[in-house]
Amino acid sequence: MLLSPQMVASGPPPQAVLDQRWLWRLLLVLLVITFALRLIGLDIAGALLTMLMLCFGVIMLRDGMAEMANYALVYTMLCGLNFFFDILPLITELGGRTTRSTAPVGMSTDIHGVKETTFTLTTKTTPFFDREQGLIYNVQSLAMIASPICMALGGYLAFTAHTEMQLRDGLPTLDNDLGEFGRQPPAAVLGGRGWTGPTEGSSPSNNNRASQSVRESFERFQGTGHKLS
Repeated sequence: MLLSPQMVASGPPPQAVLDQRWLWRLLLVLLVITFALRLIGLDIAGALLTMLMLCFGVIMLRDGMAEMANYALVYTMLCGLNFFFDILPLITELGGRTTRSTAPVGMSTDIHGVKETTFTLTTKTTPFFDREQGLIYNVQSLAMIASPICMALGGYLAFTAHTEMQLRDGLPTLDNDLGEFGRQPPAAVLGGRGWTGPTEGSSPSNNNRASQSVRESFERFQGTGHKLS
């Protein structure tokens, strides 16, 4: 299991993780900047999500990274999900941000007395950074770039810390755990005994004894039969 207790390292992080403390502090600074940008850009949901990732980072760095072992893997997954949902709109709007607005044009009544309202759908494409769009527009564009950078850096640091602590404690890493999957040959367990059937080159007497041992593991029904009405 990926999140089993056997795969969770404990104790202070190794020296390789402590050497990356300055990168973790840089990540916290970037998260603070991203939080401020999203707050100015009126992206309240994005600001709350960035604050959550910032709080996780502060918890992992306090007391000499004592809590790193408990949150590194979870932080890696969260950063991966946030990076995926941040990079998609950035790719689609990097060449120009598209806005759509609907406005009523007029209202009319047909010969049957039914009122009809005509709307106009306006699609406008503006550059990703445009001085004419104002401060909030450009701050939103800057936050769209800053957020995936933070998540990519956080995911890399958390995954590196988790891997280093697993190697230090002699626990299986994610790559090794996935590599072992499917290597062990399946063995059919029948009647509580590991029976894999007759092998090539085995003698008939051995096959008969194996079949007899399988039959002995079952018992016939010895009770009284009842007919359902």
